[in-house]
Amino acid sequence: MIDTHPEKAGSIRFHDARLVNKADFDRVFADNQRARTDFVMVMVRPNQVGHPRLGMIVAKRLLARAVDRNRVKRCVRESFRQVMAELPACDFVVRLIARPVPGEEARDLSRTFKRAGHRAVAKWAPAPAGETTPDPLPT
Repeated sequence: MIDTHPEKAGSIRFHDARLVNKADFDRVFADNQRARTDFVMVMVRPNQVGHPRLGMIVAKRLLARAVDRNRVKRCVRESFRQVMAELPACDFVVRLIARPVPGEEARDLSRTFKRAGHRAVAKWAPAPAGETTPDPLPT
């Protein structure tokens, strides 16, 4: 069955916009651009997939109860889903860094996704065809 719904034509399914491989997470951890809110840090690196993808790290030491960890993950996924169309083709890893106040988990998260994505694109933007990168200093 072919999906011909006009809103979904040319869009990516949210389920396909997930980071699942350890290698993808490691690539983001190795070199990234960061932005943060009071509760989460967003690490971003451009990808070759052509659409944004999301990975999450919610530590048990910060939220011992599974219901609390799952609530935070739902809030992060929903914030990402709402701004996914506006984000560049990057891998986003969201790491919980402090215990959030219930109901405040996703505060400013959409803006943080956009800010981190634009920083990453600016950092890894290809140089224009006429410009060359300077050679490193000789040793």
